[in-house]
Amino acid sequence: MARRRNPLPALSLALGALTVLGGCSTRTNVSATGNSPSLYTHVYVTAQAVWFNSSATAGPDDAGWVKFTPSTPVTVDLVADSGGSFASLATDLKVPPGSYAQLRLIPVDAAASLSLPAQTLGAKYNMEADCLDGSGATHQLPLELLNPDKGLGVQASLSVPLGNIGGAFGALSSPGSTAPAATTATTTASITTHTTGTQTTTAEFALTFDGVRDLTAFDFGGTGGVCGDAIYGVLLSSHVSAYDLSRAGGIQGQLTLTNLSLTSANGTPGIAVSAEALSADGTRHFVVARAPVASDGSFTLYPLAASSSNDTSYDIVVHGPGIATIIIRNILIPATGRNGVRVTGTGTIGTATNPDTSPVTPSNLVSVGTLIPRTAGSYTANITTAAGSPLPAGAEVAFYQTLPSSGEVPYVIEAAPIDPFNQVLANPQSLSTGTLDSGTYVSSGATITVVSAAPQERAGIYQVAARAPLHADGPLGAAEVSATTTAVTVGSLPLAAGSTAASVSATVKPAANSSYVHGEIMLSQNGQLIAAAPLDAALAAGGGTVQLSGIPGGTPTSIYYLGVRQWTAGGTVARQWYPTPVDLRSTTSANVQLSVD
Repeated sequence: MARRRNPLPALSLALGALTVLGGCSTRTNVSATGNSPSLYTHVYVTAQAVWFNSSATAGPDDAGWVKFTPSTPVTVDLVADSGGSFASLATDLKVPPGSYAQLRLIPVDAAASLSLPAQTLGAKYNMEADCLDGSGATHQLPLELLNPDKGLGVQASLSVPLGNIGGAFGALSSPGSTAPAATTATTTASITTHTTGTQTTTAEFALTFDGVRDLTAFDFGGTGGVCGDAIYGVLLSSHVSAYDLSRAGGIQGQLTLTNLSLTSANGTPGIAVSAEALSADGTRHFVVARAPVASDGSFTLYPLAASSSNDTSYDIVVHGPGIATIIIRNILIPATGRNGVRVTGTGTIGTATNPDTSPVTPSNLVSVGTLIPRTAGSYTANITTAAGSPLPAGAEVAFYQTLPSSGEVPYVIEAAPIDPFNQVLANPQSLSTGTLDSGTYVSSGATITVVSAAPQERAGIYQVAARAPLHADGPLGAAEVSATTTAVTVGSLPLAAGSTAASVSATVKPAANSSYVHGEIMLSQNGQLIAAAPLDAALAAGGGTVQLSGIPGGTPTSIYYLGVRQWTAGGTVARQWYPTPVDLRSTTSANVQLSVD
């Protein structure tokens, strides 16, 4: 039977912690921070439970999950809690010692009864994205979830032996890998272990969400929606990474904004900073984390994975439609020691304040000093899809430029997810027409010499390529966009290595006398959108078969879940999700029956 929410009127989060049990005082704290595109004035996310599992391939319905449900849900705002600012979410969860390969966060759906924490923050929905229309009016849109009862999954690698804080909670991932890339909405979970005497040692762990990639705007009417349209919505397609803050660091800096006249919907200048690393195949850079530039010009990128023995290097890209892009290379984060570890009580290590009452503070930070962005013009660009060769519904489109020196490879300058139903960007991407400013990091806080030059693509011209979960990255050099060619065709993506093409055939049976005339069937995994197909023909005919093809199958994690959204000509929306998994681990096809109410 489907889990149904009908009708529907429209990132870091609560996580748990591992507590080593035994004759020691235990304390587990949860904090959160987040980020979202400047289009949004608020992004509310409400969480009600967190699960842990030692198996990397366990599905949400499999055994082995250690589950925690706080007495009340917790709501955070990914706009307000951002840029290194953390909000407290929960304390004193007790997870048995051991190794855990997965975490799963269970959200509260937008269509569920409004929780008190969300109501207190002024939200209309438990999951909500607020934006301003052209007249300055605020629109509170429900943030739609994919199979919310199955939660948002994240692969992790965490081992906490008795009396010692374990290894890395997560690591960098490169494009094309099965691990999601690190992002900008962050959730921290504290882990308490026993030391000596009466001490309690608390370590901080973080989940990161990328609001730029995860907040998927769509226009289900097909008329080019903007904020405030009755047929415009936002979907959360979650890509989550995990960090051990004892093995993390960050990058901070200051922009001089006096020569700029930039404002955005949420009061910031609309400039963002991305930390980037080289992809595994060496052909491009990929985004590790993003952060907004605050109204005073400051920014903090945290957490970033750092080594316990060697310095870790990142490049940053400062970008926005009203400035010339700035790229600073080879920023070294020092090797970590006991960063993120808190000690309370007495014993051989010492004393500290109670971490239940002291907020999480980013540590092991290096500074790039003060940077002065130059003004630049801008234009907007969009994509088209090659005939018969659609992008995966969960795809993101990136716009790249390359520094002029020999041997350089492209950097991501801007990126956005596609509208999964219409195969374009719901909001055309703004791109700078300026040349690039670039420099090399010297030491923390030292002045960086910046040089201006046109990119290899030429000023205002960008290479365009797509990427999607469980798929290989699209090729570079096949498509480019400029101020005179503002729509570019982007083709389909190959499956990731090791997977095989599979399909799902869904027999759809609408309710008698249904007034719904449009719809989509959506396939998800761990809260990520993987595939989608229209339901219009089946709804019009009173039933029919809908085919989802090109689904990654044949791997130990090829377990998916289905959901349906349908809407009337007047824009009334209904959503359903189905609890039975679609298992493509050992087969290339599956047949399902879906009753659509």
